[in-house]
Amino acid sequence: MATNIDEINRVCKLYGIKEVINTKLLTKGFANCNYKIKTEKGDFFYRVCTQQEDLKNIIYEVDILLELKTINFPTAYLIPKKDGSFISDSKTGKVLIYEFKEGLEPELNHQTAGEIATGLAKLNSFKGYGKYPRKNVVHMDYCFELIEQFKTAPFQYSEIYTYFEDQTEYLLKPVSQILPIGLIHGDVFPDNTLFKNGRLLALIDFEEACVDKLLMEIGMCINGFCFVNNCLDLSLVETFLFKYNQIRQITKKEWDLLYIYIQWAAHGMISWHLRHFLIYKENLKQLARVNELMERVKRLRKNQSPKIKRPNK
Repeated sequence: MATNIDEINRVCKLYGIKEVINTKLLTKGFANCNYKIKTEKGDFFYRVCTQQEDLKNIIYEVDILLELKTINFPTAYLIPKKDGSFISDSKTGKVLIYEFKEGLEPELNHQTAGEIATGLAKLNSFKGYGKYPRKNVVHMDYCFELIEQFKTAPFQYSEIYTYFEDQTEYLLKPVSQILPIGLIHGDVFPDNTLFKNGRLLALIDFEEACVDKLLMEIGMCINGFCFVNNCLDLSLVETFLFKYNQIRQITKKEWDLLYIYIQWAAHGMISWHLRHFLIYKENLKQLARVNELMERVKRLRKNQSPKIKRPNK
């Protein structure tokens, strides 16, 4: 059911925001409907959590954003209700209202790779992560659960399933090694960032935030910002790592496993697409994305010795 302006008006009044002039649907995804709302007080980002049925997950995200505000992290911050709380009920789901940041999805170049690396390293250096334990949605346990579901899945993709089982086994041992952990965003891709004049304005959408190995964050972000035409751009990777290392030093063990974690992050994306879009329903767009990621990982696995310049301490 679509959210109408009367419903938005009703919810906005709880935040002390009156007279919504107009609304614009920005995105309608798997878990959210996002609107830009124009009001007498300015513009706001209005998010309806259509699939976030577990209130604990929404509260987790709220708590993370409040914590990040204390370190002045570049993101879009929540607008509180008149009673000081942040979450509202609506006919279509739980609602959160944020500052509206006027920015754009970035181009992939050295400046944007360096900018996101600096922001990410600041996030990964956050010391209070122990208060926010949560398992990553991309996890080996879930990969093996997914493999079990392949046997009875309504939609069968034999080539993909065979590949996925083999790659999961291949990654299991190196990914199981002990590495530095901390708070990660978990989904750092260009469409979850806002840039202005080449500078990072905000990293948004902390739905997947969790505590995990920091190298997973690095691997995922490299997948988002350092691949051009589905091929790894080593010069972008070097820029990213240099800027990241200036804020949080990458350990030798992390460096040794970097290439594996670039694969692991892409493999984790495949598992997400399979779980949510493909094994129980037909979706040609998601199938094309899985095939693209498979080709990416196969190419990475074949080339095990990339000449990436290690950043200086």
